[in-house]
Amino acid sequence: MSIIIPELIVIGTAFAIVLADLFMSERTRVVIAPLAALGLLAAIAVNAIHTPVTGELLGGRFAMDPVAWWFKILFMTAALFTVLLSIDTLDGRAGVRARGIGFRGEYYSTILFSVVGMMFLVSARDLATLFVSLELATLPLFVLAAWRRDDPRSSEAGLKYVILGALAAAFIVYGFGILYGLAGSTNLDVIAQRLAGPYTPAFLLAVALVLAGTGFKLTIVPFHMWAADVYQGAPTPVTAYLSVASKAAGLAFAFQVLYRLFGGWVPHWGLLIAVFAALTMTLGNVVAIVQHNIKRFMAFSAISQAGYFLLGFLGAADAGVPAMLFYLLVYIVSNLAAFACIIWFANETGKEHIEDYRGLSLTNPLMALALMVALFSLAGIPPLSGFVGKFFLFSIASQAGYHWLVAVAAVNSTISLYYYLRVVRQMYIEPPADPAAPLRASMSLSATVAILSVGVVTLGIFPMVYDHIHATTIAWLASLAQG
Repeated sequence: MSIIIPELIVIGTAFAIVLADLFMSERTRVVIAPLAALGLLAAIAVNAIHTPVTGELLGGRFAMDPVAWWFKILFMTAALFTVLLSIDTLDGRAGVRARGIGFRGEYYSTILFSVVGMMFLVSARDLATLFVSLELATLPLFVLAAWRRDDPRSSEAGLKYVILGALAAAFIVYGFGILYGLAGSTNLDVIAQRLAGPYTPAFLLAVALVLAGTGFKLTIVPFHMWAADVYQGAPTPVTAYLSVASKAAGLAFAFQVLYRLFGGWVPHWGLLIAVFAALTMTLGNVVAIVQHNIKRFMAFSAISQAGYFLLGFLGAADAGVPAMLFYLLVYIVSNLAAFACIIWFANETGKEHIEDYRGLSLTNPLMALALMVALFSLAGIPPLSGFVGKFFLFSIASQAGYHWLVAVAAVNSTISLYYYLRVVRQMYIEPPADPAAPLRASMSLSATVAILSVGVVTLGIFPMVYDHIHATTIAWLASLAQG
């Protein structure tokens, strides 16, 4: 029973926030954000210290293993920082509150329910449980994207997201239905064993449907079309959460599909994965060059990062899994550090265009430095963590014999450096639009930016966490083989 305690803590915190919000006055509702943060910290602590790394519940439909353990830590960490970054927007000064997104209790509880879905997703061992968990993780994101009811852009973002999300869910559930019909079971391990024979047309159709839905969750080309509009229209803290949480959930779902359901077939799909990786990173990087809105800019940056993640599926699982998990950690820290600065700037100025960042190094040099470090990490500049993460992924593709893909990835990293430097140029070279108006950040947001920035640098200089991830992956592969 102890393996499900972190999920129960997050669920309990979400309901506690809903109930507290009903009885609190406007003045006392400021405690809701600390309550959400404390609940996530408690769940992280229990998951890190007291939860065993293996175990099963509900007749094997819910299971804990080392990879699920890592994913849950990352899910909750991303949500924790999102809560901290949302405080100024929801509970900040009067000028910020006027542009705030409101409904504190509902907002934080919706984030927590989404996290619960992601945590169940990575522990699911049954088709029905897997799909329900995926929807529990995804449906709150639709709501969050459309949170600003009086903003047409937010409503448009939510509508586009829910329509394309429903299409992706339909692909997945139809694919799952075919797999159930072919295997006669909903257990993931049983399906993998019974469908280990030669290809059949029905099996290929199921694979195509499930992988198309997975591509939507990971923003793989050509299933990326929702990202830019949703990122731009959603409230900025929600965009930050979408950029990391949806990517983490998509990668977790890809692990379940490619390693547990179709594990025997993945080595034969290397060229297909390589082509999708090349297309995704190239389109994301090239289109990002011409963006002017900072949130659309980060959307195409996120699309390109999805292409780098795919490199990990090209090699053996004992190398690819830890490399992808480490890069996911790096991506979460780097992307949230960048979005922390973007959220602060939007709160202070109400502006979202790259040109609006002119002279930021003069009006707030520490925020400009933090944003530059985060963007350089995403570009893969040494000695920052993004460089180490990309090095591991590039090495896997090279060892698998895809040297042409490594060359494509290296060229794309150079392209990404060019468009990230566009933002740096505005901050450090262009004069400020209003030199007499220094911009200041709150203590909570400044502390969050400092923690994330230190993480970006530390993970690059001391990447020992990769060794721990690699060690736990070996135990996961053993359990996968037994299943």
